[in-house]
Amino acid sequence: MQRYCCTRCNKTFSESQPLDGLRTEHEKIVQIVKLLCEGLGVRATARLTNCQHKTVLAVLNAVGEKCATFLDRTVRNVQTDSLQIDELWSRVGISQKRTKPADELRGDQYTYLAVTAREKFIVSYLTGKRNYSNTNDFVADVAERIVGRIQVTTDSYRPYQSTVRRHLLERLDFATMQKLYAMPFDAKGEAWRRYSPPRCTGVKVRIQAGAPRQDRINTSYVERSNLTVRHFNKRFARLGLGWSRKLENHKHAISLFIAAYNFCKVHSTLGCTPAVGLKLATETWTIEKLIETVSATI
Repeated sequence: MQRYCCTRCNKTFSESQPLDGLRTEHEKIVQIVKLLCEGLGVRATARLTNCQHKTVLAVLNAVGEKCATFLDRTVRNVQTDSLQIDELWSRVGISQKRTKPADELRGDQYTYLAVTAREKFIVSYLTGKRNYSNTNDFVADVAERIVGRIQVTTDSYRPYQSTVRRHLLERLDFATMQKLYAMPFDAKGEAWRRYSPPRCTGVKVRIQAGAPRQDRINTSYVERSNLTVRHFNKRFARLGLGWSRKLENHKHAISLFIAAYNFCKVHSTLGCTPAVGLKLATETWTIEKLIETVSATI
């Protein structure tokens, strides 16, 4: 961005900027966002774009904050027949065993996701500790965005059972699905248990409210979305160094990914983006259009 200097008072100022506080060239901003959305880490993105990692973080924070505001205002009055809810683990700052009980910004952090089964659209998300308060806030946000009667499927996490009923009971068909796994008991199975998922031996389905359709009771789509989040976001990679150091950066990265996933990534099953499938967009967005649109969000 061009900077100017007043000839009278020597005060400097810049041209108007679509992204507050960024003076990086727009082409480089687009390149940084594209690399981050494809699963690269901050320092790898900095090396490929020939800039400092602080510049990458500045772009991430600016665009991620705009994406969060854009999603909050755009994803409203959603009509769908089936919704699946789950959460996935990540680490921020340090491991959980090194944190103190009052430390809410570091350690284990969970990202709640609500995904429509038919359109694969992420309706709502929340990142924080896995507790009753965050679960209640997340389900309340989901209830505000969904209109009409809805069938919801979750896992057996107990806070879901009370919070989903509280916020959606009058228009709810609700079931929980608990997967049962076989645990190895021999010493040779220890490495297999640690680095591979255990063998699923069955499921336990319980009807919690209403009359949900049996063919829609599953959590497969939201679990597949969890895999997509881990694949396209370096901060969720296990057994590596890409984990977030600050919760604020972690939340911005999630907002950026979800905006790109909903509006820019074509789903192989649908043949279009989830936003087009849900009729929130008329075409597949490019990253350039995404940045332009979220930058116009006030």
